[in-house]
Amino acid sequence: MRFKVYLMRHQGRRRPWDEIKRGECFVGTLLSSRCLYGGESFESISLQSSGGRVGGIPDLFQPVLDGFAPNAFRLRGFERIDDPRGAYGVVQEWHCEPPDA
Repeated sequence: MRFKVYLMRHQGRRRPWDEIKRGECFVGTLLSSRCLYGGESFESISLQSSGGRVGGIPDLFQPVLDGFAPNAFRLRGFERIDDPRGAYGVVQEWHCEPPDA
């Protein structure tokens, strides 16, 4: 099933709702998997299209269902950020709804 996904945080900081809804969204199919980083195993969710991974949206690690409504749901987890000092994780939330909503 395809979803429209909005990123609710920027570098761990919560964005205002009107900014989230006016901002960029990503459309694709949610795919869960398990991956290894630094010898540790993590659950992750990625957004996929028919051509592979959807660009511009990072994987969501250790996702949990944060809220559920008739026309949407929210996932919360961690996003990996790479910078010159190394990689670190910040909280990220995905607001997911049907593409025609």
